[in-house]
Amino acid sequence: MTDNLKIWDALGKTDPKHTKPFNRAGGFKGTAIKPIWILRGLTEQFGPAGIGWGVNEPRFEVVQADGEILVYCTVSAWHGNKDNILWGVGGDKVQAKRSGGSFCDDEAFKKAFTDAVNNAFKSIGVGADVHMGQFDDDKYVAAVGREFEEQARADEPKVEMFSDDQRDIIAGLAPAAGLTLQQICEGYKVASLKDLPASKFDALRNRLDQLIQKKSQKEAA
Repeated sequence: MTDNLKIWDALGKTDPKHTKPFNRAGGFKGTAIKPIWILRGLTEQFGPAGIGWGVNEPRFEVVQADGEILVYCTVSAWHGNKDNILWGVGGDKVQAKRSGGSFCDDEAFKKAFTDAVNNAFKSIGVGADVHMGQFDDDKYVAAVGREFEEQARADEPKVEMFSDDQRDIIAGLAPAAGLTLQQICEGYKVASLKDLPASKFDALRNRLDQLIQKKSQKEAA
């Protein structure tokens, strides 16, 4: 069993939250992947940009055609080590004809570069499900969306809650501080101390100690 699809499988699924639909002239519709999602996936798989993956100096070419100005960008990208070269070409319109006249886009070079980078890494499977047309299937989009949501929940750090010992300590200090457990819970807007993160224990204990000390000083006076 070869491992040829390891990278493809790792980068081939796209979180629907990081996509958006687009429409082009002529009625063409599709799904665009947010560039930052692609960069995050590459970083997760290979390491930081410039260390685990990267893009060499791009080459731009400006072409005039039918009253419009087009820009094409060619890049050589790499992953793992700088000998693993991938090629990509992207393009955009610097000046386009519109019904109300011509329109100039000062971000056309950036868009062409981004397009070229995305196309280069497409060859190792980045966003493969989008490029294979699977995002045209609403059931697939819903299923892969649930998969990413479940993974996100699984990756969330587990919050340690109040232990029985911590609850007993607070319960022992509260009367001396002139408070009930119900009052403390109401202050934190929880039903029980066990619904509080354990990280709040030290602050709560210190507060009760301060109240007890003030109460003792007041009684002594």
